[in-house]
Amino acid sequence: MREDQTDPTQQPDVPVSNLGGRIPFSVAQQLEFMRKELRETLRDRRTIVTLMVMPLVLYPLLGFGLRFLAFQQSNESETEYRVAIETENGAQWLSEALRIGDLSLDSGNASEPPPNIQALVPDDPSQFDLESLVTTSAVDLGVRVQLDDLGANQFRKARVQLYENEASARSRDISRYIERRLADSNLDTIRNWAKQRGQELSVPIEQTRVSLKPGDNRQAVMGLLPLILLLMTVTGGVYPAIDLTAGERERNTMETLMALPVPPFRLLAAKYVAVVAVTMLTGLMNLLAMSVTLYALQLDKSLLGDTGFTVGLVAKLFLALSTFALFYSAVLLLITSSARSFKEAQAYLIPLLLLSLAPGLAVLMPGWSLSSTTAAIPLVNILLLSRELLEGTVQQLPAFVAIISTMLYGAAALSLAARVFGKDAVAFGGRSQWKDLLKRPKSTSHAPSLFLTLSTLASLFPSFFIVSGVVARGDTQPTYRLALSAAMTVVLFVGIPWLLLRWQRVSPVQGLGLRMAAWPYWISASLFGLATWPWVFELVVFANSLGIRGFDPSQIENVDSLLAGWKEVPLWVIVTCLGLVPGICEECFFRGFLFHGLKQHLDALRTIVITSIAFGLFHVVLAGGAAPERILPSTLMGLLLGWVAWQSKSIIPSILLHVVHNSTLLIVVQSRDLLARWNLGQVEHEHLPWWWLASSAAVLVSGAALVYLPRRRLFSPQVSTS
Repeated sequence: MREDQTDPTQQPDVPVSNLGGRIPFSVAQQLEFMRKELRETLRDRRTIVTLMVMPLVLYPLLGFGLRFLAFQQSNESETEYRVAIETENGAQWLSEALRIGDLSLDSGNASEPPPNIQALVPDDPSQFDLESLVTTSAVDLGVRVQLDDLGANQFRKARVQLYENEASARSRDISRYIERRLADSNLDTIRNWAKQRGQELSVPIEQTRVSLKPGDNRQAVMGLLPLILLLMTVTGGVYPAIDLTAGERERNTMETLMALPVPPFRLLAAKYVAVVAVTMLTGLMNLLAMSVTLYALQLDKSLLGDTGFTVGLVAKLFLALSTFALFYSAVLLLITSSARSFKEAQAYLIPLLLLSLAPGLAVLMPGWSLSSTTAAIPLVNILLLSRELLEGTVQQLPAFVAIISTMLYGAAALSLAARVFGKDAVAFGGRSQWKDLLKRPKSTSHAPSLFLTLSTLASLFPSFFIVSGVVARGDTQPTYRLALSAAMTVVLFVGIPWLLLRWQRVSPVQGLGLRMAAWPYWISASLFGLATWPWVFELVVFANSLGIRGFDPSQIENVDSLLAGWKEVPLWVIVTCLGLVPGICEECFFRGFLFHGLKQHLDALRTIVITSIAFGLFHVVLAGGAAPERILPSTLMGLLLGWVAWQSKSIIPSILLHVVHNSTLLIVVQSRDLLARWNLGQVEHEHLPWWWLASSAAVLVSGAALVYLPRRRLFSPQVSTS
């Protein structure tokens, strides 16, 4: 008789359906769910109206409104002009010069009444800034008059400067008027002087016109356009989200869906894809309609500068819109999944849309920019990112954090929506309460829930970004900064997950995967840790060859000073704070907490890939900057760590691999001068010696063999007879 002896520590990797049976994940089946939801959504006429008709009607109307306002501003017929003059004597002289110019026969329009000019003269000329008054449109024109005391007795000589606002038609008009009248006054004075004295002529008035660029009057428009664009994008997903959740429940078809032998998360994921698709299509239509409208009405260059709308700008805006669509679609499904009718879902979404206006209006206020603080605030970060994309002032690191944090917020919202969507009480019309979802479980579990996993990841990323920036500030000693960084790593990657596991009644040992592994995995992990760093170095060089560099030239000096400060720190402190502590703590979170939360719903490949991407994204964020060239080697290292953790059913080998890798790389960097004296290669050069890479490859192959071969012997089915 044959009995298969399986590994008792093996955790189930297939999802459990809502009927209690276990079914494998089918990609074809999931694609069919998505196609069905999307097809039914796009068949609805109300969706098509929101998707196609609204952008084609709204943006031309907005464009004509902006055009009308610009036309009205350029054709204002007010007769009073505000002219600022620095001194009282200058104002009196200008008034007399304009009077003479108006009376001159060469003025051309002697019968035309002169405009009404209101002269503004300060009490204290030292506190009077003509340029600022003109650029802010506080006055229509600024005039600076420098009188010459050696002039003639009847009319003194002067040098006049006119400060006009080139964006204001009123400013240009009054500037031209005064310029003509002063020229006429010049001619009249010359004629009179020539008639009376018959001497050599000299021009009594020397004038120049200074054209000043206006202040940033586009800021309000640049803040308003992203708000309109994002809100119009949201409207595309509102009706599909209601119809696919509350609408299903109101049509009494929700019971049929819940009876399928499919986990609720997969059903909701199909609906989420449909809502995201419609929302992104709506955003694309809005973006194209806005671009065509501004271009057709010749408003693109006046709002966006000389370049106007470019293909690159449209692509960047669409990326921001797509990120926002991923986030907001999850929020819409989260709210509509708890509604029992179409009308109730609408009542829930109205406050959400009103709340969405608040950060949009706040962004219109001066002083807001995409920074280390605002990059982690939902909705605000995407609005600021869109505005700075239009202005051309976006920075790399805050933009990266804004996009990644928004996507993580969306993942957390979708996981919570799946819990709401899967509640029988809600699905069949019962009275479920939101606080029930946040209660501590009554029974124990062996792994964190998907909602807890994704929400922790979503909150940890912006927290890590903000805390890293705080640690990098100031002129603290290198030893203190390293210790503070290590403490931050312990709290974020071990302390918080440990507390959350205890709150959810999950054993931290099981939830983090802290179980003993077979001895071959220890040896293979050590070999991987020793031999991986040369290939990581080569990947960084490869990223640099593609133009992906981590530091701007302005940051190189700061990096050099940081490395110089590390030379005064003992090597064991550096290895402990940057090798040992991160190796242990990051593995506890990525291959422990996150890994075990995902593997209950995904297979091995998807679990390893998702945790590796998250691992790579975290390593892009540096204290005070971004290192995009680290995402490729860090993600590949995450794949190796995840593979070792999955094969060994423990994070202890991956911890050993991570610690040895970090420590080896730090020792090599700190000892590069010694290595150079030994002629073992210069790590500052573009590539390592070929024999280093060959030796590293041989060790990696040996480590892989130690993973595969012992596993076949230790965990292969055994045969017993009776």
